[in-house]
Amino acid sequence: MSKFIVMDVIFYGSSLNYDWGGGTNYQELKKITKWDGRQYVLVSRYALRYSILHWANKLFPDRWKLAGSNELHTDKGEVVRLREKSKEFLEKIFKEFPEFDLFGFMIAEKGSEQAALTRVSPVKISHAISLTPTRLDTHTMANLDMVKRAGGKGSNPVTIEEKTDFYVYNITIDVDRIGKYLISEHGKEDIGNIEIDNQLAKERIVQLFDTVLNLKRDIKGRREDLSPWLVILGLYENGRYETFADKIFLDKKTRYKVVRKNKPIEENGKIVGEEIENEIEEGLMPLFKISGDEIPNARKPVIYYRSGFCDYEPKDKFKEVNNKIAVIEKIKEFLNK
Repeated sequence: MSKFIVMDVIFYGSSLNYDWGGGTNYQELKKITKWDGRQYVLVSRYALRYSILHWANKLFPDRWKLAGSNELHTDKGEVVRLREKSKEFLEKIFKEFPEFDLFGFMIAEKGSEQAALTRVSPVKISHAISLTPTRLDTHTMANLDMVKRAGGKGSNPVTIEEKTDFYVYNITIDVDRIGKYLISEHGKEDIGNIEIDNQLAKERIVQLFDTVLNLKRDIKGRREDLSPWLVILGLYENGRYETFADKIFLDKKTRYKVVRKNKPIEENGKIVGEEIENEIEEGLMPLFKISGDEIPNARKPVIYYRSGFCDYEPKDKFKEVNNKIAVIEKIKEFLNK
């Protein structure tokens, strides 16, 4: 049976994906309307994939090379496509460029009546959706200083939507398809079966999740930290898997923290000792409520969260690990079974 790795990720970020402005001075965030009739901010799966690819290239520059003009081709009015569809070329890109193995491709020749050669992505990434609805917060900015220094007048104001929130998305990997492009998928006898080393395929999966657990996104002069506040990791061997991305709700929890203070004791102008005071500080932290009533004890997912900064419930439905390294180790164990 097929093996699947399913990861639900909650991260905290601000204004991560803008829509096409249509030439206006109003920059709008991508949004989606859910069943409750309210609008939520969306970070598209294409934006997430872009950030994952480019951050993986920074973390693993020798293993995660990005294809360029030697591998990709485009003419005016055409979509970008791979340059060739020969067996030798496809073997090369599968071995050297993880993006085509993991995220798929399509090769369609201009003017050809032949069906396009496609690779269906073994890695599925959902959109990231904010956990609270948007209130259409905005701010207006202008380049008044530069206009003045250039000797001009005016300020070219631009209004930008903003949304700082927790976002949730899902990544699902069909493990058995990584590193393999078989005749049963593409149907071309002249291309045959293309397979890379099994150990290299496993390394790609581990590096992909390592990137997700440490993800950053550069946008509009900012570097946003998309590393998880909470991760739910499901490891499935029988082809039946599930995601909790649409079963997580954001609430608040009161946090109590004991603060230890040392107060000097003075006598006749001299410090003769020290008095220790303990004060309790009260504050709020995010609480992620997960609908997990249907999870059998035999299939408990792994969970990691930023202890001390957030919390989750119910506790008895998950196998808790203390850090991101432990999450990676669980994935490695699963792949090596």
